Amino acid sequence: MKNLKKYGMMAIWFSLIGNSVIFIVKIIIGLETDSIAMIADAWHTLSDSLSSIVVMFGFWLASKPADKEHPFGHGRSESIAAIILASMLGMIGLDNLIESITRLFSAETPEFSTSAIIIFASTILVKEAMAQFSIRVGNKMNSESLKADGWHHRSDAISTLIIVIVAIFGKGIWWADSAMGIIVSVILFYISYKILLSSVNNIMGTQPKFLLQRSIMDIAKEVNPAISSLHHFKLHEYGDHKELTFDIRLPAEMTVRNAHAIADTLEQMILYRLNIRATVHIEPGLFSEEFNTRSHY
Repeated sequence: MKNLKKYGMMAIWFSLIGNSVIFIVKIIIGLETDSIAMIADAWHTLSDSLSSIVVMFGFWLASKPADKEHPFGHGRSESIAAIILASMLGMIGLDNLIESITRLFSAETPEFSTSAIIIFASTILVKEAMAQFSIRVGNKMNSESLKADGWHHRSDAISTLIIVIVAIFGKGIWWADSAMGIIVSVILFYISYKILLSSVNNIMGTQPKFLLQRSIMDIAKEVNPAISSLHHFKLHEYGDHKELTFDIRLPAEMTVRNAHAIADTLEQMILYRLNIRATVHIEPGLFSEEFNTRSHY
């Protein structure tokens, strides 16, 4: 995990430095060509730099150990950072949409030089490389903010690709630049929505996926065949730290001592196998004679 965190910080610094350089290049070209789409794309790239700073803060805070005020750790600070990032992205998309619609009525046609198109096109490869790095590290670390930062890079690469295509094939079409700006805005809104949905779900808590439930059921069966009817699964994620609660049924005549021992063993096995801290609630089920003929999961 220590090496993964190192790669995580590398991804953030790579994003911060790379985006700053690409922004300078794009804004110069955008101002020279007077292209609203290129200027908007440059600000999109700058927002990547600002978002990387937010991600860096969230990443640093999430790495802090649990304390008295935060017994489950600080892992959800990454989700908060991702929500801030998504909100920034949405605001940029709205501003760009308004500017694109305004420019649409002015019927201005920007001129794209060959060198401007080539330079803009070259940034697509750089941005996609940054996206791949951030998303891969984010997936390995289960980091919402790093994955969001990666999708931010990818949305920038996609919007730049659209601009390059229309700049090459849409010369002389007066509405092409404004149309590009509107398309970029739609992309920004969509990416913002996806990031918000994932981050908010993470904070609110979600139902564990079926495969995870199936794995827990298999572990329960291995611990003791008397365990039945696993239900009411609730999963809460705090970065690397995960808390799971669920109910099980044990034969009604079982002693409290034995029932507690089974539940405790199940919790330890889940922690060992899945790296999830589980809290098991015990309910009285069927008597053992009935259980033998009606056992179910």
